Amino acid sequence: MKVSGEGSSILNLYAIREQESKPGLRPGTIAGLKHDTVEISPTGRQLAEGAIKHHVGKIFVSAQIDESLNRLLEGKPQEVSDAVHTIIGSNLLPGGSVSDEGERAALREAGLAQAKYVADRYMSGGESSELMAIMNHIAVIGAKGTVDPATGSVSYKMPPSRPVGAPEDYVDINELMKRFEPDTYKKLHEAVTGGGEWGSILFSFVQKIPQNEQWVSKYREETKQLMQELKTTKLDNRFAGADTASFLLDINRKLELTPLAKTDTLMRNMANFARIFGHRA
Repeated sequence: MKVSGEGSSILNLYAIREQESKPGLRPGTIAGLKHDTVEISPTGRQLAEGAIKHHVGKIFVSAQIDESLNRLLEGKPQEVSDAVHTIIGSNLLPGGSVSDEGERAALREAGLAQAKYVADRYMSGGESSELMAIMNHIAVIGAKGTVDPATGSVSYKMPPSRPVGAPEDYVDINELMKRFEPDTYKKLHEAVTGGGEWGSILFSFVQKIPQNEQWVSKYREETKQLMQELKTTKLDNRFAGADTASFLLDINRKLELTPLAKTDTLMRNMANFARIFGHRA
């Protein structure tokens, strides 16, 4: 998944190129080394399918959302955390493997229903409301995603990230540079990732800010507008109100009322959600 740089992609100015020196696995064969093969029966495959746990990586949306999710999930069972982050990565912000808008919309709507299931069953009243507000916020970002017709990759415009505890009018220098001097930002990014001299590029830009106060004003205005849109945008959801007591059955019933041209991706997604909690769809 490609995440658009117009929102939360924050340069780590202290990144060090360590990866090149780290050992890693490489594909290939070793002469003289024999490999045994093992046949797995159909029954064994079914057992293995239920036993293997797939842990998805966390998608960083913003510092505030990250902090809120960590707080809400603290002390909760592991499957709850797995479910929440799976919903974000597989339903609300799916990658390029799901470039069809109809499929992405269905996944997004099912993801909000899945989030409601988690909120109702594992969160207290205040926690439940906060979790759903966060998931709706992320769903709106997903709904505004754009697909590159050439590559099928999906880009999402993330909101500017304000460090926890920072004032409401905080200005991210990286985002300011990206917005008003994109060529300078590109040079900074290349210097950071390439191990070049990035300090002078950053310092030179910072010196320009007092002479260009309109940059900061415009940045704050656009950020406020974006955050307002994310909070107020209402999304249609064919799965809204799904009964969390008979969740999978109710989702299927609602799907029959508004059939999809393609259902394979959604069915796999629902089956994976059920497995997280130890059920078979």
